[in-house]
Amino acid sequence: MVDKLLVPRYITVNDFLNKKGIKIISVDSDGNIEDLIPLFLKSGINCVSPLEVNAGMDVIDLRKKYGRDLLMMGGINKMALMSNKKAIYDEVFKKIEPIIEKGGFIPMIDHLVPPDVSYENFIYYLNLKKKLLN
Repeated sequence: MVDKLLVPRYITVNDFLNKKGIKIISVDSDGNIEDLIPLFLKSGINCVSPLEVNAGMDVIDLRKKYGRDLLMMGGINKMALMSNKKAIYDEVFKKIEPIIEKGGFIPMIDHLVPPDVSYENFIYYLNLKKKLLN
């Protein structure tokens, strides 16, 4: 259905944008979008977010499967921020370290910051990212 109804329209819009010099076309789609990614790429959408971990999205697997053809934003489990520093550390290093050097990935939490996340945990998360990205 998506291939029939949306892809042709996405191609029209994205071809226009590419001709205007816009090379990164992003879509925000919640949940597990693995089946949609090939259709997005076919239609000229080359960046996806937020890559929700609890829906089964895995930035490491996606990088292996699509390489730099797929640009990514997100992929850090927001639920880890509600836990403890070890859980935050493990989540951040597990996701960022293996793929950040190859580029095409903006690591960030996979949705809004939950209200249960303490300020201390959020700052710890930001500092970990800063350490890895410097």
